Amino acid sequence: MSKLDGPEQIGAEVRSARKKRGMTLQQLSEQTGLSIGYLSMLERGRSNPSLASLLRIAGALNLPMSALMADSTISEAGPSDEKPGNGPHQHAVHPSGMYRDRFITPADAKTIQVLEAILEPGDQSRVAPYKHDEEEELILVLDGELEFRSGEMTRLLKQGESLLVDPRIPHSYRNPGSIAVRWLWISAKV
Repeated sequence: MSKLDGPEQIGAEVRSARKKRGMTLQQLSEQTGLSIGYLSMLERGRSNPSLASLLRIAGALNLPMSALMADSTISEAGPSDEKPGNGPHQHAVHPSGMYRDRFITPADAKTIQVLEAILEPGDQSRVAPYKHDEEEELILVLDGELEFRSGEMTRLLKQGESLLVDPRIPHSYRNPGSIAVRWLWISAKV
């Protein structure tokens, strides 16, 4: 792990990626719909970004979200975690403590990102419904139940069920079940 932890590390990663692309805070703000003030606080490590904000920022910077959290994740290597040519998967707990994600995207992937997410019973996305234009997303529930809201539509997804998400429609989710829900977020640049 680097010398910086949590929000400070994420902020440093966002700032570095933005500057490498020659992008100003104003341009990043326009592409993400996030305020310049918020982005500035995030880059200085004074704000805990939501999962939704990180997804928007990663999309605007044309990066997998795992790249913004690379140094703040905990590597858990083990026989079951190893994939040929992949190395250990990266586990991350979102700074809010709400989300537990496992980045399982191969390092050489160019257009696809795969996250394994876990949400405890009764918990929900703590952010307002969000939308983004850059990606197409698919959700595949591995264990438990996930209630997914997209615009006016609400759908309960059970183990083995999937849903193609139109990311341009504001969406959110919650775990209405009695066990942790585990699902894959699969997104691709279009």
